[in-house]
Amino acid sequence: MALIPLNQKFHTIENSVVTQERGSALVNSQKEIFVTQDIIDTVSAYVGLGGTQYVFVAANGTDVQNAAELQAAYVTAQGMSPSITNRITVIAAPGNYDFSTANFVMSTEYIDLVSLDGNKSIVFNGSNTIDITANDVFVRGVDVGTLNFTIANSLNLLRVENCTGGDFSFGGGNLASGTFTNCTGGSQSFGGQGGTASGVFIGCTGGDGIFGGGGGAASGTFTNCISGIKSFGGQGGTASGTFTDCTGGDSTFGDGNTASGTFTNCTGGVYSFGGNGGTADGTFNSCIAGGDSFGGGGGGTASGTFRDCTGLDGSFGGAGGTASGTFINCISTSISLFGNGVNSFGGSVGIASGVFTNCTGGDYSFSGDTGGIASGTFTNCKGGGRSFGGSGGTASGTFNSCISSGGTRSFGGGVGAIASGTFNRCTGGDGSFGGTGGTLSGFFLLSKIILYLCKNKIKWERLKEWVMLLKR
Repeated sequence: MALIPLNQKFHTIENSVVTQERGSALVNSQKEIFVTQDIIDTVSAYVGLGGTQYVFVAANGTDVQNAAELQAAYVTAQGMSPSITNRITVIAAPGNYDFSTANFVMSTEYIDLVSLDGNKSIVFNGSNTIDITANDVFVRGVDVGTLNFTIANSLNLLRVENCTGGDFSFGGGNLASGTFTNCTGGSQSFGGQGGTASGVFIGCTGGDGIFGGGGGAASGTFTNCISGIKSFGGQGGTASGTFTDCTGGDSTFGDGNTASGTFTNCTGGVYSFGGNGGTADGTFNSCIAGGDSFGGGGGGTASGTFRDCTGLDGSFGGAGGTASGTFINCISTSISLFGNGVNSFGGSVGIASGVFTNCTGGDYSFSGDTGGIASGTFTNCKGGGRSFGGSGGTASGTFNSCISSGGTRSFGGGVGAIASGTFNRCTGGDGSFGGTGGTLSGFFLLSKIILYLCKNKIKWERLKEWVMLLKR
């Protein structure tokens, strides 16, 4: 490629015309011949292709030359008086950009960088990466591979779209407060590793510990995002944002701490949604999780609102926790895939003091087992054996049309148990309703307990005692 010196002038003529001086070697040695293509190359080299609000990067050289061209274009944009009313866009053609000596730093506000085709075609293949320190910036189509897509802390006006980075990208360990759309990061990205994800995240994916994971905070808005384990405020972090159609692995969505946000159609693994002894006091709609989730897992609390949610064993304040929230059409299934989930809804020496409607749990659910207290309101609920304050617990709540399916010692049944609540049209198995050494002191309306006693030929004295209680 020939470049025309800046101090030259010329006249044009057809390429086929011979312009050399015949017999004048001195004149011929002092002039150079240029064609139209040389003019195009010269303009591109010296001033680049651009307009009043954009600079174009052709990227038709080597990888190193492309990087130099992009850096020069950015310097040109900085000289074009960028402002909130005069945004400058650097448009880069698809290609490899080898920044071998330093990062490509975007330090000036109102200068955007976008790929020509909208794809992730601005590929950084050198040892250095992009580093965004300016706040009001839009970046689209940059792929730094396994390098850290680096952004400074607290860039709330930053917008990043269709970009890829490696571990700790997009504010890993810091505050990711911008807007990120269809971006992919490695582990600990998007405010992970104890950072904060307070921005807007749409269609983003990454590895483990992202979105405020690793003990951080997920307080932003998340839509159609996917992560690995310990993400979305997981591993002892908090999930207080708005989550829609998001999917995480184990220990996600406020694992071991607090899930106080709004969750819709989200899926987590075990210890999710304030599980593993944490607190689920947010709003949960049509969410699915593994075992010990939704405030379950030993001493946890499920005090939020749960509608059409599904968890495995020990969920919904189960495994010795407290279920004090509102539960509608929720199901705890078994991790063994047989029957329903055990120790759920405040089960296994827990407390079920909330409002439960059309909910289903397995054995020891709804505060079953010794020391458990079922003091809430239960309507059309179904439990397994030793449920509803059974097996030595206390059933002091209000129970309407509830069933302990094939379950023995339920509804305050078992040694030391107390059935002191109100029971309307409820069904229990052997030893239920204060049976097998328990205490019956509650109020019963049309419960099938009488049918059970007659069918099993209970002694008349015992039946008469129960009938007297029914007449209260």
